Amino acid sequence: MIPLYDKNKVKGHFPIATTLLVLANIFIFFYTIQDIVVYGDIFGFSKDNLLNGRFYTLLTAMFLHANFWHLFGNLLFLWVFGENLEARLGSWRFLLFYLMCGIGAFLIYALFSNSQLVVIGASGAISGILGGYLVLFPKNEIRSIIPLVFFWTLASLPAAVFIIIWFLYQFFSLQFENVDMVAYSAHLGGFILGLLLVKRFSSRKKFF
Repeated sequence: MIPLYDKNKVKGHFPIATTLLVLANIFIFFYTIQDIVVYGDIFGFSKDNLLNGRFYTLLTAMFLHANFWHLFGNLLFLWVFGENLEARLGSWRFLLFYLMCGIGAFLIYALFSNSQLVVIGASGAISGILGGYLVLFPKNEIRSIIPLVFFWTLASLPAAVFIIIWFLYQFFSLQFENVDMVAYSAHLGGFILGLLLVKRFSSRKKFF
């Protein structure tokens, strides 16, 4: 399924953090794409990098993407689901929520995956956004392109339905993580963190 837009968009709010994240990812993509293998080795996340003290890769890996479609898919989900979540959390809290989900997703990947591959991409952080969205906006309608057996169609799905289908796909794909070279465990980890953290971030009380 491909999300196009939220039919229940919060009005009167410009998504500053979401926009900056999109622009940062695009800029870094075009800056690094010619030598992505080199940049991935240096700034991508892996168990080896973590054990060797390269903790900065928990952050830098989020802003690297392997190819255009990897970037496009992540930024599409970020834009569709990020706007309303940022409006609810506030820009600074949203940005912190995004980064914490992304970092947590990499750590969960390191703990539970048996893969030694270098991981790059914003998918873990964006999975956290989906988790938060499920909690705060389950009834919002997501206009989507949906693949059927022989054709594609347009339909509006409740966010809860869209996100649960997405989650089930990630869960049942987990066994193919090393074959597909996709960090499904990071996706699931980010999603669960988003579920658990979003209420804290949506509160107007101080964090600490």
